Amino acid sequence: MGPGVVSGAADNDPAGVVTYIQVGATTGVGLLWLLLLSTPMLYYLEEMSTRLGVVTKRGIGHVLRKRYGRGVAAAVIGPLVLSNIVTIGADLIGTATAVQLLTGIGWEWWIVPLAVLLAAALIFASYQTISRFLLVLTPLVALYIITGLIVRPHWDTVLRATFIPAVRFTPTYLTAALGLLGATLTPYMFFWQATEEVEARRKVEDLADENLDVAAGMVYANLVFYFIILVASVVFYGKGVSVQTLNDAARALRPLAGDGAALLFGLGVLVSGILSVPVMAACTAYSLAEFFGWVEGLDKKVRRARGFYLIIAGALGTGAAIGLLRISPVTLMYWSQIINGFLLPPLFFTLVRLGNDRLVLGTHTNGVLSNVVGWGAVLLTLALAILTLRQIIGGH
Repeated sequence: MGPGVVSGAADNDPAGVVTYIQVGATTGVGLLWLLLLSTPMLYYLEEMSTRLGVVTKRGIGHVLRKRYGRGVAAAVIGPLVLSNIVTIGADLIGTATAVQLLTGIGWEWWIVPLAVLLAAALIFASYQTISRFLLVLTPLVALYIITGLIVRPHWDTVLRATFIPAVRFTPTYLTAALGLLGATLTPYMFFWQATEEVEARRKVEDLADENLDVAAGMVYANLVFYFIILVASVVFYGKGVSVQTLNDAARALRPLAGDGAALLFGLGVLVSGILSVPVMAACTAYSLAEFFGWVEGLDKKVRRARGFYLIIAGALGTGAAIGLLRISPVTLMYWSQIINGFLLPPLFFTLVRLGNDRLVLGTHTNGVLSNVVGWGAVLLTLALAILTLRQIIGGH
């Protein structure tokens, strides 16, 4: 187990957690069936990223620049970097809020220390140390699953909603579906996956094991979002509770599900932030360094990869500055998902094209099922982007 499991756990970042809470609070268990759609999509697209990293020994940014030129690479990497930095800001607020829940000290005091601590870890620790630390944190994200069992849902209703979709064409339902897929199919995961396969020096002979790692990670990621929605549906749906922030969620959880559930939920958010923020910062640095052709890698000494580490520090510093602007985390999350909505179709289109490109992958190109799911993801995310555009134009 390695990069795939870490990618899966990091997919459920604090901004995503707020999205999932809102999905459960507004639609109940009505969207749990999307687990059956998002899991194969995430697996096959992450598997393409894994294969690209293992076969080419390069990250996606480098492959894009070499194969399609700087223009195409910039069109994909530019929005990714913007989305990452905005989401880092939202996630630092979410992580700081989780520390406030556990300590009672205002979240504003935690943003800068958290950013500095995470930057120092990424810059001065070795790749092996960082990867092991992230892997150790990964099982703790299961705190959300434990919380889901504590609130005692009606399992017959839950299982029916999971396996028998009840699609409703209402604004609330469609907006929640849009937010759920936008938060689950996060672009940084695919870039991180490819570069970590390179960092871990995986060989083509390791692909079967790496695919098992990816499958475990994507199932884990989707189970976690499933249980967060489950908690929110039991505790908030139909109760007249307004859930806009993690503080709101914790306050509402305490009287309805007990102090234990509120504490576990706060710990889950803290672990999610400590996992996802470094992944996003490192992904930003990898992508830009690959685009500019700089030396990159968490296993490199600072003096050899100054530009790479400066980007990490800059991404976390900018994210912290955004967090201190006191912009609502929900607003930040909303705009990061809008950027994601527009980035996903070209990113997935590019991934599927690269996955079928013999000049890039030789004999390790996509199989039939990979292409069916991959092109289906392109069409679905294109519809997602169009819906997002309609929301913006409509002023929602």
